[in-house]
Amino acid sequence: MKRVLFALLPLMGAADSLVKGVGIATQGVLAVGAFVLLLPLLRRHAQGSAYWLAALLMAAGLCSIAELLGGAFFHDLQNALQPWTALLAVPCLLLAAQTEDAAGDGLRGVLAFAAAALALGGLREILGSGTLLADADWLFGPLAVEWVLHVTSRPATLFAAAPGGLILLGLLLALRRRLRPPHRERT
Repeated sequence: MKRVLFALLPLMGAADSLVKGVGIATQGVLAVGAFVLLLPLLRRHAQGSAYWLAALLMAAGLCSIAELLGGAFFHDLQNALQPWTALLAVPCLLLAAQTEDAAGDGLRGVLAFAAAALALGGLREILGSGTLLADADWLFGPLAVEWVLHVTSRPATLFAAAPGGLILLGLLLALRRRLRPPHRERT
């Protein structure tokens, strides 16, 4: 469980609005999803320190590709996400540390990361600034400037900052744990 929390670093930094949540979720699905798909091939051909070096290079390369694609198609959004895209290598390396049979859980983890990015980004934007889709023009162009939804006139700015994001993330994880059926041990 502690390793999973390290994978949430880019999520905490980037997902302070719904549009940024969409951006980091998309880049996470691209980079970490491709890493999960390429990991069995890497395990077959490398062992020991060569495996770790190859995993590190593959994670860095995939994060760079995701960053370049983001910059090519959504330049303003990528400028806002730029420091956090490189941290997507952390979940990749955590997946590389798992055993071979746990790699199948990687795709579920990527989808959970994307869902958490969307939920956290939307909640932080609504509670922290009182709006939704404030930066939609980063994704959809200048026509989307008028798409801003003003949800409340009295936002709690704590939630726009990192401590508020941690509070919301803790509440989301507690809700997930509460709604999830009890975990059975694998035999």
